[in-house]
Amino acid sequence: MLRIDDYAYKNELKHIHPVEKVGFAFSFLLFTIITKSVVIASLSFCVMSISIVLAAKIPLTYYIKLLLLPAIFLISSIITIIITITPLTEGNVEPLWSTQVLSWQIYISLASVKQACILGATVLASVSCLYFIILTTSLNQLIWVLRKMKLPVLFIELVGLTYRFIFVLLDKMHETYIAQSSRLGYKNYRVWFLSLAQLIVSVFIKSIQSAKELQIALESRGGEDGLYDIEIKARYNHYRCIGILCSLIGLFTITLLT
Repeated sequence: MLRIDDYAYKNELKHIHPVEKVGFAFSFLLFTIITKSVVIASLSFCVMSISIVLAAKIPLTYYIKLLLLPAIFLISSIITIIITITPLTEGNVEPLWSTQVLSWQIYISLASVKQACILGATVLASVSCLYFIILTTSLNQLIWVLRKMKLPVLFIELVGLTYRFIFVLLDKMHETYIAQSSRLGYKNYRVWFLSLAQLIVSVFIKSIQSAKELQIALESRGGEDGLYDIEIKARYNHYRCIGILCSLIGLFTITLLT
């Protein structure tokens, strides 16, 4: 998480207008989700991956590690979609592969394989679009974009506070872990589980205390001023805006052709 935040501030696309980056990523994300086309999803994944690795200069190994996190959950979902279990009494099944276990039939059909391919391509493409945003756009820029979209102030502040408390919890967890390790809190499995439970409870209590301190600070200021009053003075690049428009036209054309 700390490295993601570090890359968001130090990537090669940090000087580009945040609206252009968000608009570029969401144009591909929108067509990927709406069309559910393998062609569109593959194109979106390739474009986002190239933009992240070559344009933003994010290390390829780190980007692959980030993709492995959702891939674990994706594989488990794909397995449940591909494999179908039905009673032997049900007919009209034309499987690509099948086997019988007692009174049940386990098989893989062509329709389930197609559905799994569409799901896998859509998820990976959507994740790559979101990774492009979080790896190239800092929190201040994202909050500024949300404000320009006229979203409720409460929602914007919740986004900022949630993001802030992630790092607060990581810091508290690191401090508690070091204190436990210095006292041999993880020397064996029995002590390891006990220390882990104490770590979770300690982080939970400290997070509540931090939230209360923040609430007191807000109330001392009257609670009316917004937490994030951000202004970004950046100019739109006409060529990049034209490129985003051309991307939308190209995606719409490919959607019609496929």
